[in-house]
Amino acid sequence: MSTQEQQAAFWLQYSQQLSNSIRYTEALAAAEKAVALNPANPETWYTRGTCFAMLARYQEALADFEQSLTLQDHDAAAWDAKAWVLGILGHKQEALAAVNRALEIDPNYLEAQRRKERLEVL
Repeated sequence: MSTQEQQAAFWLQYSQQLSNSIRYTEALAAAEKAVALNPANPETWYTRGTCFAMLARYQEALADFEQSLTLQDHDAAAWDAKAWVLGILGHKQEALAAVNRALEIDPNYLEAQRRKERLEVL
């Protein structure tokens, strides 16, 4: 692993710790450093997208989740996150398609199961 990738991994982990502490603005700043250092890592985009979503910056979150999926299409969490944001934005059919994709990848993904149930009653 290169020094740059190690630095990106540090910022990614730090972002996740800050996010877990409900410090989303700081988590976003750390995630932005991780993306800048290693834009080929889908997890950096996913993490930054989560920060954007928690800060109610949904269009930016959606773009990051889509970038994460461009880099790694087989990620149930990223598909579920995309469904989450699409649901918030009122795009029910697109959200259902995304959550169904998450469940194709991992049929036991509990959060996606719950999200699908919520979307279906809208």
